[in-house]
Amino acid sequence: MSSLHLVLRLALLPLLGACAVSSVMPPFAVTRTSPEVARPPIVIPVPARRVFQHRKKIIREYDPATDQSRVSVTTHRGTYLLWIQRPRLTFLYVQPGPAGGPVTGRVFLVFRTQDPQSPAGNRLTQTCDGAQEELTVTPVFWLVRGAFTTSQHYMYELSYERLVAFAACRQATLTVGGVRAPFAEDQMEAVRDFVTGLP
Repeated sequence: MSSLHLVLRLALLPLLGACAVSSVMPPFAVTRTSPEVARPPIVIPVPARRVFQHRKKIIREYDPATDQSRVSVTTHRGTYLLWIQRPRLTFLYVQPGPAGGPVTGRVFLVFRTQDPQSPAGNRLTQTCDGAQEELTVTPVFWLVRGAFTTSQHYMYELSYERLVAFAACRQATLTVGGVRAPFAEDQMEAVRDFVTGLP
C-alpha cells in the first residue's frame, strides 16, 4: 500500500458514516501543496465565457493545519432516487496560504458514485465533441459508509493543460467504469469559470 493511500485511509477514518459535504472532498493532507513544484505557464487559450450564467458555486476553503487554500466547483451534484443514478463530480485545486498563492501544479477531479450504482473499473474516459480518449491516470480511491448506503470516491489528478483543453469542448462526457456523466451547457460554463480562476 502506498504512503498516499495510507495517509488517505487514516485521515478518512473520522469521516466514515458522515453525511456532510466534507466527506465528499479529500482531506487537505492528501492534496498538500508542494512549494518546490513549479508550473509552466498555460499556453492553451482559455475559452471565453458564454452569454448566460451558470448556477454552480465556486467554493474557497482554508485549512490552518496544512496552511493551504482549496478552490472547488461541483458541476454534478449527484442524484440517487429510485431508478435515477447520477454521479457527483467536483473539480478542485490547492494553493498555499490563506489568501491563495500560486497554484502548485495539482488539479483534481473527484468522481463519486453511490449504491446501487457501481463502476465496473476505475479508468477515466473523456469524450470531447465526439472524440473519446481513455486517460492514463490511476485514481486514489476511498469509501464512505453511511446508515443506508455506501459512497465510492475516485480522485484523479489532471494536468492544467488537460483541464483547459476540456473546458474548450462544446459537448463533453466523463466516464468512470461505464458510469457516464454528460455535461450540460451550464456545467461546461462552470468548468470554464473555474479554469479562468487558475493563475
